[in-house]
Amino acid sequence: MSIVPSPDLYDHDDSDNVCFLCGHPRFTPYRGNKHFGFPLTFQRCACGLIKQTPMPNERFFDWFFNSEIFVSSRRSESRKIWGYYDYLVDEPFRLATSERRYQRLRRFLPSDRPIEILKIGASTGSFLHVANQHGDRAIGCDVSSRFVEFAKRHYGVHIDHGRFEDVGYRSASFDTIVMLSVLENVPNPPRLLNEVHRVLRSGGHFVFNFIEMKHNIIEALQREKYFLFRPPVTYIYNGTLIERVLSLNGFRTEHNLTDMRYMHLGKILTLLGWNPIHNFTKRMRLASRAFPIYAYPSRIIIAVKPE
Repeated sequence: MSIVPSPDLYDHDDSDNVCFLCGHPRFTPYRGNKHFGFPLTFQRCACGLIKQTPMPNERFFDWFFNSEIFVSSRRSESRKIWGYYDYLVDEPFRLATSERRYQRLRRFLPSDRPIEILKIGASTGSFLHVANQHGDRAIGCDVSSRFVEFAKRHYGVHIDHGRFEDVGYRSASFDTIVMLSVLENVPNPPRLLNEVHRVLRSGGHFVFNFIEMKHNIIEALQREKYFLFRPPVTYIYNGTLIERVLSLNGFRTEHNLTDMRYMHLGKILTLLGWNPIHNFTKRMRLASRAFPIYAYPSRIIIAVKPE
C-alpha cells in the first residue's frame, strides 16, 4: 500500500537549516527511510537534536490525525503500521495507563486542593476522565475530531477541537498542563512552549514525556526501522536537550521519571515490525495480553514555572 501525502503538507522552505535550539546551521543526514512509498530524511544537528526533512506543516497534522490510516491500519486494510494497528480497541489499556500515570504524577502536585488541569493532545479523554474521577478539574484539546467525539460520548469530558497554540486559553488559567506523546509531533516547539508558559500559573507544573535517544539500544539495533523515523515525528530529543529546551523557555525540572504504560504484545511487535512473531502470538491468542512496561524508552518530566 502506497500513500504519498501531497507536497503542500510539508514545509519545503528550510534552506537555512538552522537549529531552533542552538541557533546554528549544523544539520547533517542521519537516517533515511521510505514510509508508505514516501521518501524522507532525518537530520541530526551537532548539538544532538534530530529533525525530519522536509518538515510536516500544520495541514499535515490536520490530515493525518483525522485519517483512518492513523487510527487503524487493521480497518484501513494496511499490512504496515503508520499510526496504530487499532487505536480505539486499545482503550482499556489506555485507561489503565492513565490511572497508573495519574496516581504517580499526583504525588508531586499540590495535594491540599483540587487542581485545574489542561491536557494537550487529550486523545480519547482517558486521562481527563481519571483526573476528574479523583476530584480534579481536567479539560483538554486535540486536533482529531474523532477523538473529541469519542471522549465526549464515552467519558463526558470536555475537549476543545483544535491546536493548543490556536485555542486561545486565558493567561495563567491552569495549575498543571499535561502533554503525553505529543512533543515529538510538534513542528514549532518554541511557539508551543511559549504558549504553555503563558497559560500556566506561576508555580504551576508542566508535565510531559519524551523518548530518550541517549544510549537508546533499540534505535541502535533497528536504525532506519526504529518507529520514530516516520511522519508525523518532527523532532527527536535526548535528556540533555530537554533540559536546554526547558531552560530556554522559562521552566525548571523538578522530577525525571520512568514512563510506565500498559501495552499488549500485538502493539509491541507491530511497532518493532516483527510481523511473523505477531502472527504467531495472534494464533496462540497471546497478542492481546497486556502488562506494564518501560517502553521505547520513555521518560516523564515534571517541570515548574518559577514564581
